Amino acid sequence: LMDSPGHVDFSSEVSTAVRLCDGAILVVDVVEGVQPQTKVVLRQAWDEGIKPVLVLNKVDRLIGEMGQDPLAAYHHMVQVLEQVNALVAEMFTQEVLEKSNKINQEKEVEIGIDDVFDWSDGLEDADDSNLYFSPEMGNVVFCSAVDGWAFSLNTFAKIYSKKLGFSESVLQRTLWGDFYINMKAKKIYNGAGAKAKKPLFVSLVLENIWAVYDAVMVRKDKER
Repeated sequence: LMDSPGHVDFSSEVSTAVRLCDGAILVVDVVEGVQPQTKVVLRQAWDEGIKPVLVLNKVDRLIGEMGQDPLAAYHHMVQVLEQVNALVAEMFTQEVLEKSNKINQEKEVEIGIDDVFDWSDGLEDADDSNLYFSPEMGNVVFCSAVDGWAFSLNTFAKIYSKKLGFSESVLQRTLWGDFYINMKAKKIYNGAGAKAKKPLFVSLVLENIWAVYDAVMVRKDKER
């Protein structure tokens, strides 16, 4: 395991590390979000063909420092995830266009009066389904390094699979996103936002973490 700081002063160390490693962990401060150096580090991993795992660190700051409730914290995490994926989309688009331009330059094209030329840039046919960071795909980890805990969706999918009776695969797909649970019907539905329901990630994951911090850090309740 090679630990290389993402600071701009350590760019050469990051470049060397990604050449030597088979994988990478991209750590992003969930409060600060994407920083200029995040793009640089992600680009270095991309150029070496490494698919990193995204770690959203310092979730504890959302509780103590930011004072967000679980629902607000969830929406904040969604925004940070979208910011990171926007960088991935930018690099993917640039790579596809560069390849397309190179192919077009190598081909000698003659267009007649009645000919129809394909001016597509290749983006429509390019497969980007497995490129992005998505908690349900298992390539996103939520953690608090200072407090020593971390989890992925699979962690809670295993826990609630036994408690609620749903399969792990179903919970893996629905613990993140616009899904909510009806406890009486024992069914999971989509459209949590439209129906003013709490997403599963809020009701089953974040609210429990917030409760622990409230008992330990705020109330200092030894019994709980």
